[in-house]
Amino acid sequence: MKRTSWFLLFIIFLAAVLRLYQLGKTPISLEWDEVAIGYDAYSILKTGKDQFGKFLPLTFRSLDDYKPPIYEYVTIPSVALFGLNEFSVRFPSALFGVLTVLATYWLVKEIFSAYSTPGESRPASPLRPATPGVYKLGLLAAFFLAISPWHLQFSRAAFEVNLSVFITVAAVASFLTGLKNSKYFLLSAFLFGIDLFSYHSTRVVTPLILISLFFIFNKQLPNRKTVFSFFLIYGLFFLGFLPILFSADAQIRFKATNIFNPGARYLDEKDLEKIYLDKRIYDKNAGFETAGKIFHNQRLIYADYDTLKKAFGKYISHFGFEYLFIKGDAPLHHAPDFGLLYIWELPFILAGLFFILYKGLNRYTLILPLWMLFAPLPVAVTREAPHAVRSELFLPLFQIFTAVGVVILFDKIKRESKWVIVSFIFLGTFLLAVNNAYYLHQYYVHTNYELSKNWLYGRKEAALFTERLKQNYDNVLVSMKVDMPYIFWLFYTKYSPAKYIAEGSTVSGGFADERNRFDKYEFRNFNYNELPHEKKLLLVGIPADFPPDAKIIKTIYYLDGKEALKIAENK
Repeated sequence: MKRTSWFLLFIIFLAAVLRLYQLGKTPISLEWDEVAIGYDAYSILKTGKDQFGKFLPLTFRSLDDYKPPIYEYVTIPSVALFGLNEFSVRFPSALFGVLTVLATYWLVKEIFSAYSTPGESRPASPLRPATPGVYKLGLLAAFFLAISPWHLQFSRAAFEVNLSVFITVAAVASFLTGLKNSKYFLLSAFLFGIDLFSYHSTRVVTPLILISLFFIFNKQLPNRKTVFSFFLIYGLFFLGFLPILFSADAQIRFKATNIFNPGARYLDEKDLEKIYLDKRIYDKNAGFETAGKIFHNQRLIYADYDTLKKAFGKYISHFGFEYLFIKGDAPLHHAPDFGLLYIWELPFILAGLFFILYKGLNRYTLILPLWMLFAPLPVAVTREAPHAVRSELFLPLFQIFTAVGVVILFDKIKRESKWVIVSFIFLGTFLLAVNNAYYLHQYYVHTNYELSKNWLYGRKEAALFTERLKQNYDNVLVSMKVDMPYIFWLFYTKYSPAKYIAEGSTVSGGFADERNRFDKYEFRNFNYNELPHEKKLLLVGIPADFPPDAKIIKTIYYLDGKEALKIAENK
């Protein structure tokens, strides 16, 4: 047991090093969601209000995407401790990423330590309860998550879902522990409740997991008083969540696919055809407006074979070999030329999954395949799929299956000759080391060089440059083509939130809204040749914003040598 503790401590240390090393420098810069989270946390810290002047909100309007609040609030102490910078914004994600590694060990131990319950037959397996094999399995799963490319990618940037993964893993682990200790059962209620406020996809996945847990363990639940207390705690969180669920503002994403929204787009199909709008109008005039909304809407119109096939295809795409092991999805979600998982994990994942489904399935292990089925459900009805962020709740399932596969295969191989055992260990260690070294090289070296454009490099440099020169100009105009420029300038100039709110705060976080301004800064598109001459203006834009004869005073380059932004004066 003492040796297990030392191994676990080493794994936690490794996880911390991989997540904290150069955290503020790799990726090279903050993208707009990270900056928005940081400034809102800074604003709450200084004023108790977000950038829109709303006091302690339960939903952050942010960039008009209405972010869940948990990551925002846990960022506040980080900003207070480290200041408003790249490290402080990303530190909560890194911290909870490390804690997820520990929670994974806890989860695996709970599942496989209880591998056999009274009255149940237990299949022959090296994963016997209360044996060193279970602890080894937990250590392996924790280790594989500690070095996971998928988990590292989102632990090293301010992704809200990464915090949600920790809460979910801890919630399930505490539920299983709570079957024996009621205090943990109530902790599980708290974690499942707070998870509703952590990430959008979680609001679908974790209630399904919770329902499954109650169904599976209905005969092993604690006493009625404890179960009642569980529902009371969870119910209080759910009641707090209901106003968000039905809020007109917070439903901005939901409205795009709502069956009562005739102009909605669903699964990339075209807008509702005029014939169906005419039918809706006819129903309304005939006194059947509600029925018209139900039967003549895009969801039902497109609920044909092709559309269902498309939704199913998006769901299945999350299990694709190329997506998981070769190239991932969007550039911000993985290292260049690398997938979300290591290629060497594949045979072990298959072996582990096969064992659990065909030989090791019981009440405790059943939650793992169910969890895997639930994880991509919210993404199946979105336009972008597969999507590594929205489906990060897959973790740590792949790592658990990998660990089970390693233990099972090694148990079979150790019956062979010593040379077979040595060859298996050597080959496995070699593949792991080479694949991991390649990943670290791609991440720490090539991410910044190849993806500095994707990570919006140059905004910090431009903001600091204009801040130094602004006193020499009447106004500073920043083109909207710079992408959400107002929030970058607020963040990097550390503009006083109290002053900003007093001046009117953020008008809109929309991508094309040109009404945001503060101090001498205006954020709007401009035509260089039509700018007024009576004012001395400092201009920031992409290269296409400026003609060849523009008075360029600074050019900012991406790390690959291509032009990122230009700063100029008007004529």
